Amino acid sequence: MSKDTHEFEWDQGVHLKGSVLWFDAERHNVMSLVSSARVDESWRHKRAICTERTRTLLRVSRNSFQALVSPYGRRISLGPLELTLLPSGFMPGSAQLLVESDQGSTLLVNHMSFEEHPLAEKAQFVTADNLVLRVAYGRPDFSFPPFADVLELIVDRARESLLRQETPVFLCSPLGKAQEVVRCLIQAGLNVSVHRNIARFNKAYRGLGVDPGVARVFKGSPRFDEVLVYPERLRFSPAIRRLRHARLFWVSGLSCAPDALARVKVDEGIPLAGHLDHAGLLHFVEISKASRVFTVGGWALEFADHLRKKGVDAVALQKDAQLALF
Repeated sequence: MSKDTHEFEWDQGVHLKGSVLWFDAERHNVMSLVSSARVDESWRHKRAICTERTRTLLRVSRNSFQALVSPYGRRISLGPLELTLLPSGFMPGSAQLLVESDQGSTLLVNHMSFEEHPLAEKAQFVTADNLVLRVAYGRPDFSFPPFADVLELIVDRARESLLRQETPVFLCSPLGKAQEVVRCLIQAGLNVSVHRNIARFNKAYRGLGVDPGVARVFKGSPRFDEVLVYPERLRFSPAIRRLRHARLFWVSGLSCAPDALARVKVDEGIPLAGHLDHAGLLHFVEISKASRVFTVGGWALEFADHLRKKGVDAVALQKDAQLALF
C-alpha cells in the first residue's frame, strides 16, 4: 500500500490516522463528524461537526449540544484536510463526508437513501479514491422494496387492523423513521398517536420546515380509531403489554432477518430501512468509483469478502484487523 493515501483505524468509530478526525465515533471525547441525528447518543459529543439541521435535532436530546456547523457543499479546513458535507437523503441534515488532501480523497457514508422523499434532502453522489461504508444490511437476503411501496404497505396494514377492531402499533426508531411512518399515516387520513419522545422530534421537524403532521401524544390508552407509533426499544414496555386487541408491526430493515423478527415477537415485520440493502451497497460502491473500500458494521466482513470476490480491493475495518491492514 502506498504511503501517499488516507489510512484508517477502528476504535469505537472510524479514525483517519494522523489526524484528529473521527466519523460517527462511539467515543464522545474526540472530534467527530456526526452524519445524522439518528446516530446513537451523538448528542453526547463535546466536539462535533455536523449540519445545522442535525444540530437542531440533537438539541432535542441535549439543549446545550454544540457543534461546528457546516452547510452542504462548503469546504471547511481541518489542518491539511478539506472537509465537505454532502446530503445522504436519509433524514433532515443527514450527511456524507468527503475528505480531501494531498493524499487523495475519501468518502465516508453511514445512512443513505437513493430514493427521494419529502422529509430529507435529495442525496448527492460523488466519486472518491477511497470509500468508508457502513454495512448494516450486507447479506444478499436483505433486499428491500421501493420506499413508496413500503409506505403503502404501512397504510394498508393500519386500515386492515382498524377494520378488525384492532389497534395497529408500528414500532420503529423514534427519530428518522417514525416521522416517515407518521406522515404516511396522516396523509392517508388516519388518526395517529405517538410516544412523547416521537412527538418532541416531530415538533423539531416542523421547526425545520419539514412537517410529518400533527399526532396526539399517547397517554396510555388509544382511541378506538387510532394508529399508534411507538419506539421499537419499548416493545416490551408495560404500556405496550397492557394494550388489548393490538396488532404489532416492527418497521425495520432487520425485520427481514427471521431470527431478529422472532426475538421482537411481533405480528409482522415491515422492511423500511435507513441503510442500503445488499444490492444498494453494491451499486453505491460502483458509482463511487473508489479504488479501495473499507466496510464497517454488522456485516462488514461478509460484504468485504463479497466485494473481493468481485475484484474490488475491500477490507472490513475492525480493531483486530488493523495490523493486517496497515
